[in-house]
Amino acid sequence: MAAFQEIREQTEQKVMVHLLSEIERNPSFTQRGLASELGIALGLMNQYLKSCVAKGWVRASQISPRRITYFLTSEGFTEKSHMVKDYLARSMVFFRDARVQCETIFESCKVHGWTKIALVGEGDLADIAQLVAQGTGLALQLVSADIDLKKYDAVLVTDVINPQGTYDALKGKVDPHRLLALKLLHISERSR
Repeated sequence: MAAFQEIREQTEQKVMVHLLSEIERNPSFTQRGLASELGIALGLMNQYLKSCVAKGWVRASQISPRRITYFLTSEGFTEKSHMVKDYLARSMVFFRDARVQCETIFESCKVHGWTKIALVGEGDLADIAQLVAQGTGLALQLVSADIDLKKYDAVLVTDVINPQGTYDALKGKVDPHRLLALKLLHISERSR
């Protein structure tokens, strides 16, 4: 659950940084457009904006009955700077940890003679795994958990949104010794 909470907080911080940046860049943005761009619900975007106004980071000014312009306050600029710094620091730590753990897993794969590795789970972790694998002689392929995985020598869980659920779904389809996961995902190998 700690991994989920951490990812949720990172996602919220990413949305807040994007929101504050957009307000700074374009005070006349539309909530609907920004919500669509970020892939979140319009109501959630409205909550984020209200939260920013309540915290004093943003000031709202109604210019017509259906149009509001938003302005970043000095506190908003300061908070945005802190969020960007924290987000970048956390991203670098995640990248370093993921890189080292991928290197370790890929070395183990080479020792076992496994060269065809399926990655299950799209996103940053899959991208990092593919970068680390370059020049190793391993063939990585991003696949869905729904396909027949027997043609792969091993399967690496790269799903950061629901790693435990993905791992549990794969347990019955893949030899447990060939089902791989990075420690940073905090996956429990016990049966549920």
